[in-house]
Amino acid sequence: MGLSRFILVCFLATTGASFAKPLVTSSEETTARLCLARDDTPQRIVAACDRALTDASLTRSQRVELLIARADGHLWQSDHAAAADGYRAAAAADPQSADAWNGLGWALRETEGDAAAYQAFETSLAIDVSVQGLGGKAATGRKSGHLTEGEAREILGAALSIDPEYLWAIREIGWSHLDDGNPESAAKSFGDALAIDATDTNARYGLGRASLKSGDAETALALFNDVLADAPDDFAARVYRIITLRELDRNAQALRDSDRLIADFPTRNSGYIERALSLLALERRAEAIETYVTAEEKLGENNSLLYWHADALATDGQFRQALNVIDRALTLSGADYSDHLLKSYIALEMKDYATTRSAAEASLATGVSDPWAHYYIAISMVHSGETTEGLTQFGKAMAAGLPDDRIGAFAKELVSAGKYVEAAQLRLQY
Repeated sequence: MGLSRFILVCFLATTGASFAKPLVTSSEETTARLCLARDDTPQRIVAACDRALTDASLTRSQRVELLIARADGHLWQSDHAAAADGYRAAAAADPQSADAWNGLGWALRETEGDAAAYQAFETSLAIDVSVQGLGGKAATGRKSGHLTEGEAREILGAALSIDPEYLWAIREIGWSHLDDGNPESAAKSFGDALAIDATDTNARYGLGRASLKSGDAETALALFNDVLADAPDDFAARVYRIITLRELDRNAQALRDSDRLIADFPTRNSGYIERALSLLALERRAEAIETYVTAEEKLGENNSLLYWHADALATDGQFRQALNVIDRALTLSGADYSDHLLKSYIALEMKDYATTRSAAEASLATGVSDPWAHYYIAISMVHSGETTEGLTQFGKAMAAGLPDDRIGAFAKELVSAGKYVEAAQLRLQY
């Protein structure tokens, strides 16, 4: 079964748990047929499969088909752990079942992450080529670092050569372009998906994201509003509507939407982060900082919350407190190059050049060549007496995409370190 059907059933399936209606309603039906048809609610599919699997006369292939269908039912209810167990049981019963490995890949993506899922899709494709296996390998490969964005798009293109209307692959190409910093190409892919299905919520949301990235916030807001008119509880669309409102300097409205997001999703940290960012945009810094304190009290330590809390403290000039908070963030799951980079910036503001350099080097060590990391190292070198090395490092920052307005800022650092000739030469060079 194609992934598009996976998604379609997810959207159409109800969430009620009642089994008051009899599973078998005519002499022509059996629980096995009901299970394999997959056209009832996910709960009833699982119940039918459970009953069908009690039949001692099942052949191995029948049992594998029923195990996969039952796991599908669990997957469509977002019970990913049960789904993974079901697909594993199917794969154990028939290691050559590509469908079992494909299903396991999608379940593992939620329970164990992209790297584990990638291996499952690799196993599936070694057995038989399918659009699901190709799509899963591309998606998990690019997220886990096994594939570049370009390689992932080639694999998705191969899937589309088999099924040109495989919407999930078309959208995934769009998301890959967006992650690759190419919103124009992303918009084209999402537009291609909408040409096939104008109601596709994910494609409309993706087109909104691409529009926002391209600087067209008005179009983005219209698209997010359109998504929310059909899916008012779409969490991601609600978050990006708030971000877009801030981009349009409609900060009071963004604050109201953030409060509603917190009320509707009280265990998610995004509402608190967006509330605080909206307050900062309104120059209500104390309230923004207090929002992060409240969020931590309610939700516990969280890397994202602590990162943005540290950022707010730094914005308010509370650098010592900000350094303490970002150090806590770095000990938690989810810490990445951006946490090290923020620590480097905070240390730079404190003129702690040793920490500035070590934190920026730690950021680069994650594999992300961010221009600001090179820039912070260059400044720390200049103030540590390594002017020649600092100039070389500044060149790396510029090559990596550092904004041109930093040329004057770096010249100022050279002047403050007594390097007047080098400052003059820098302006001539760039």
